[in-house]
Amino acid sequence: MKPNNWVSSSQATELLAKQLVTWPLAEKNYKALEAVQVKSFDMGGFSIRAQFNPARIVSTGAKVDARSLKERKCFLCPENLPVEQERLPFGFRHLVLCNPYPIFPQHFTIPTRKHTPQLILPQWNDFLELTRRLAPFTVFYNGPRSGASAPDHAHFQAVTRGIMPLDEEVTEFIRHPEASISDTRKRAFPTPGSERFRHPEASVSGARIFPLTGNLRPGLVIQAATAEAATRLFKEIYAALPLPPGEPEPMMNLFGSYYGNQWVITMIPRKRHRPWQYEAEGNDHLLSSPGATDIGGLFITPLEKDFKKINPELLRDVYQQVCLSDRDVEEIFVHLSSN
Repeated sequence: MKPNNWVSSSQATELLAKQLVTWPLAEKNYKALEAVQVKSFDMGGFSIRAQFNPARIVSTGAKVDARSLKERKCFLCPENLPVEQERLPFGFRHLVLCNPYPIFPQHFTIPTRKHTPQLILPQWNDFLELTRRLAPFTVFYNGPRSGASAPDHAHFQAVTRGIMPLDEEVTEFIRHPEASISDTRKRAFPTPGSERFRHPEASVSGARIFPLTGNLRPGLVIQAATAEAATRLFKEIYAALPLPPGEPEPMMNLFGSYYGNQWVITMIPRKRHRPWQYEAEGNDHLLSSPGATDIGGLFITPLEKDFKKINPELLRDVYQQVCLSDRDVEEIFVHLSSN
């Protein structure tokens, strides 16, 4: 039986507009978002933006160890949601909620109705459907140790597209595949005419994979015309990623968009949950727990002291700690191409 309660992007937008009238906390924080400080850093061919957003301390500073999760009430379970927070059912499994602590002008959290661990494979089909139904937005996924502030409750987020630099980085390549981005923006992107794209195993019918490198947050991008092709390539990448000891799935942040009648899915593999500065004391301390937004190139700082000290060198250090290297991602791509 197919659900008849798919949520469209216009319905989600209407929900947000309504909540800004009926929910004082949301109204306050979305208004405050209009005045947040943002600065941009030229990283040599690409940019990273930093946002000073005090309201995000709830998420950035979240304790996600097993004991803390067990002792607190899950804030994504329906019975624990604020009474003012309205919800739109999406399919059989998810709810669309307005995020009351926004980073973006339009920011939605999309949890499962049942309390189930944050894992991507059981939710993959829902991720594709959300990405297609909420086409004007970017839908993203934080792995349980890759930025999720509720690693014990499965959820996605949907946000205004075009604010994270990653949106532009990927879209530029998709729209202009004939151009060499490495020439125009000093990046190491391959072009469709390169040997790697001629390799038959680098693509399947209706879909292809290409590596995204040279931007400190290297990853793999799937461009697919069908859900079946997107799923096949995603599972191939998933199987090729390293699985850290004790982890339920490879560490990753995942971004999905749908335009031009195709899915564009970017997977950024991770190797570390948080930089060493998160636990440091004194001047070395940095309250940063990178999630998809940060990996997308919008670096969130809930503390003003951190916002003031952010510079290209510190950003480079943090990203190199938590993300794989270009070489690592290229090796994964070569492995995918050769199997």
